[in-house]
Amino acid sequence: MNETIDFVDTHTDPDVKIRVAKFPCTNEKYLKRNIIIVPGWLSAIDNFTTTARKLQAYGNIIIYEPRGFGESLTPHKKGLFTVEEYQEELKKVIDHLKLKNNDFIVLGSCSGAAMVFSYVLDGKGKKPNALVIFSPQEHYKTPFWLPILGWIPTFFMSFIQKLIIIFYRLYVKIRSKKESETVTWAEERLKKNDAWSLRRYVLEFITSYNIVGRQKEIDIPMLIFIAKKDYFVDPKKSKEFTHHPNTEIFQVDVSMHRLQEGNEKLIAEEVNKYLNKIKL
Repeated sequence: MNETIDFVDTHTDPDVKIRVAKFPCTNEKYLKRNIIIVPGWLSAIDNFTTTARKLQAYGNIIIYEPRGFGESLTPHKKGLFTVEEYQEELKKVIDHLKLKNNDFIVLGSCSGAAMVFSYVLDGKGKKPNALVIFSPQEHYKTPFWLPILGWIPTFFMSFIQKLIIIFYRLYVKIRSKKESETVTWAEERLKKNDAWSLRRYVLEFITSYNIVGRQKEIDIPMLIFIAKKDYFVDPKKSKEFTHHPNTEIFQVDVSMHRLQEGNEKLIAEEVNKYLNKIKL
């Protein structure tokens, strides 16, 4: 499909290099349409490659792999995973791509959507003219004791992580058998990728992200995808983001959080239908 992957410097002292995958449009009609995909926690380029390939017929697709995700190169240093750091990083990615203000679309999935929202609200860079959002959240309900885990030595934290996954998988299996697969998937992703950085992302970004009461400040049309049932994100919360007259919600007929899996073609077609409707 002629895709390419580049490393982009987004931080110095210490150096941070993130991966950007580019999938050029295969349809002359949409050569000027650019869509940036921001994966959610534990996801990376490989998890959104199929989605990107389906979307290629409707625009130039870029997957931005945030620091700490996938194979992006990030040193193990506290303070690199804050909301403000990711705002600045997305700005640098957009600048690297030489995109103009209000001339691109951003697709954010779950915590990737949270990164997009915080960037739109408080980021200093160029802004998109539309958003495509999977499973939006205005904040994440985390236990009050979670930040304490950041002070535990890494070797011991790895053991605690395993225990948390074991107990959480059993708990979720009782509440939602299908979603227990998501916990197993998360376990595999933590083994495959940089678990230290992924934990720091939770401790620094997830615990502090909160845009409650600010949703209406996001004055950009959105196409919001939600699952029919989602144990991890309440689909009803998506209504908090429907203030813009051109915002729409599309429900995917699945009962699991990773709603795009197996539905990439459907999602691509709905994205194109929506963008054509709002004349983008």
